[in-house]
Amino acid sequence: MQRPLFSIIIPVYNAAETLTSAVESILNQSEPDFELLLVDDGSQDTSADLCRQLAARDTRIRVFSQENGGICAARNRGLAEACGEYIGFCDDDDLYLPDALQTAKQLVKDTGADFVRGGYELLRETDSGQMVQLPHAPGTACRLPAGKDGKAYLTFLTNAGPQFVWNAFYKRDLLVDIRFDERCRFGLEDFLFNACVYAKDSAAVYTPFPFYRHYERGDSTSAATAKAVQGRIQTVSIWVQAEYTAAQARCTSCDFRDVWAVRKAEFVTFLMHQLRDSHAGQDICRSAWDRLRQAYRNTTGCNGGLDFLRAARHNKKQAIALFLYTTHLQALYAHLPNKEEKLLK
Repeated sequence: MQRPLFSIIIPVYNAAETLTSAVESILNQSEPDFELLLVDDGSQDTSADLCRQLAARDTRIRVFSQENGGICAARNRGLAEACGEYIGFCDDDDLYLPDALQTAKQLVKDTGADFVRGGYELLRETDSGQMVQLPHAPGTACRLPAGKDGKAYLTFLTNAGPQFVWNAFYKRDLLVDIRFDERCRFGLEDFLFNACVYAKDSAAVYTPFPFYRHYERGDSTSAATAKAVQGRIQTVSIWVQAEYTAAQARCTSCDFRDVWAVRKAEFVTFLMHQLRDSHAGQDICRSAWDRLRQAYRNTTGCNGGLDFLRAARHNKKQAIALFLYTTHLQALYAHLPNKEEKLLK
């Protein structure tokens, strides 16, 4: 049996209302050379039956079932079963845009990259139940060569945006010893996974052409609810360590400091966004910052200092976040202009 070009993994959990649309967005791709793996993660609704019904319609669909273990466990099951040369991920309530696979295929052919990243559309649910698209500036097309080049690494991360897995396709051979960390039950798993990918001696390419449409619903694991944010706080130290390892692998001793200063600013800004959007109380905020400072202390060779000038050259908002963090005035971040909040009203 010939290996398909792509394996697309959808972890399925209580998704009877949205799964068909997600699956059809993949079946209708302009590039037909793929297999679709549906991993039912112990659904309590009719999702398991729906998976089997969808598989009966198209031989490219394979279905797997397991006891509930979370999205990381479901994706890991998919990784173990995947046969394609390149692997992609889709959530059970999201959509692939029509030419995602075709565009990724052409990029691989043109560049020989080990993984490709594309743009994406982000829609968030308002309190009234409507979906509103949140604008975000696409980066500039760029490539990341294999080997140590801190400047190219930082440029790639800046252009490619938040390091999700659903707007990327990875060479399967690159993921032989990489899996999702199943301790991450409320997010951050994408960031950890990609940090492990970057730590490999791999080449990547980014295009702003949109691959994916992500819906952030009120009950989504990606939403900044109080419960979800508390869960992310518990695993932030793992993320910091994974990013540190990736930066070491990608940077020479000369450019490591610059790259790591910007990555540390990313952690601070991320937490400020999460705590602001979830309206977290003082106890949760205190725990978040204590854990981040401990993560910095635990990172080998990394003191607690933050470099304003280096961060400011890349992102002014991050520089403000760093200042507030260092002066223990993090709560003031909530009073900065918030474009997303205005759009969602």
